[in-house]
Amino acid sequence: MVDCIYLNKRGKPMDTSAWASYRVSSFGAFGDPIELCLVGWPTFQDIDEIVSPDKAVVVNPFDTGYASAYPNLAVLKSKWNIEHQDEDLIGVRVREI
Repeated sequence: MVDCIYLNKRGKPMDTSAWASYRVSSFGAFGDPIELCLVGWPTFQDIDEIVSPDKAVVVNPFDTGYASAYPNLAVLKSKWNIEHQDEDLIGVRVREI
């Protein structure tokens, strides 16, 4: 699985408590779902709370492959108040699942 890790300062560059880190992930092949997930700083571990819809991983099995990730980013605004165009890509990682 390939993760792109982003940092979004949510319009508050001096208030680190308002910042959000998240990943956009896919295996990168056709037929693989897109995942969006908040991650913790500095470990980049998933913040995945099944009992809290505001902190659960979002998986979209209908638009697949990493090239299809961008249209799915509208969920960032509606779910986590993150404007993806204001992001900073801070890293890419490959994870084994």
